[in-house]
Amino acid sequence: MSIDLNTFNQKKSAWLSSQVNVDFPTPESVKGRDIYLNQEVRVPEEYNYVSSTLADNVSILQVTEHRLTIRWAMTVAKQWDAEYDHVLEFLTQIDLCDDYQLFIALDGMQPIGACLTQISENVMFVSDVSITSHALDINEFLSVVMEQQTALTGETFISCTRT
Repeated sequence: MSIDLNTFNQKKSAWLSSQVNVDFPTPESVKGRDIYLNQEVRVPEEYNYVSSTLADNVSILQVTEHRLTIRWAMTVAKQWDAEYDHVLEFLTQIDLCDDYQLFIALDGMQPIGACLTQISENVMFVSDVSITSHALDINEFLSVVMEQQTALTGETFISCTRT
């Protein structure tokens, strides 16, 4: 069953919120969760696949380990200037799961881009897109993420919906 944008956003928010539903969450992570959940909802945008050539020193990786999760969280949290520390504390609590995939772009070892994806019946939803360097274009970034999701799932992605 395919999900719609509202369902994607609701389920993603519930999943992320559950990350701090532990016996003794830090006050910073709870505050970060509240800040994250109260962010303004984006108008959905459709991105189409474009053939891209990344600079030799730029790589885009699926987050598969805690060290990359921390770099992903650092990159996404940069969207909140004054509340960076709280949002960072919240996002670093993420436990990876099969339903959502995190991707990070690195310029050498420096994180310069991040996003969260979910696939539902050959539809790719993308959120939490953060680009922090001119070395990376959002279209290139999301196109490489589409390529990687195609390789991971066996489904062909020629577009994605960003929320």
